[in-house]
Amino acid sequence: MDGAYPAIEERLGSLIIEGQRQEVWIRSSPDTDGTWHNVLLFRRDGKLSSPEAVAAGVDWHVPPGIALRRAQELGEKEQINLFQRANRPRPPLF
Repeated sequence: MDGAYPAIEERLGSLIIEGQRQEVWIRSSPDTDGTWHNVLLFRRDGKLSSPEAVAAGVDWHVPPGIALRRAQELGEKEQINLFQRANRPRPPLF
């Protein structure tokens, strides 16, 4: 695959996290070897929200459609845990 296949995003639903509505998406993108990489995206909903999403990696590498079904199997608590883990401060890269 040579970049002819862009990332595909599928809407999973929405959650209320820390009093703020988050739209949840699953992004699937292939690398040049044909391996799919999946990530959950959390986008804050609202007019004044940042256009940037919080990204949380998942343990599977499957094509779109299958990734959506796997993400739908995650419970709300698991999705919130992924969101919170993605927002944790990371140590500097020295």
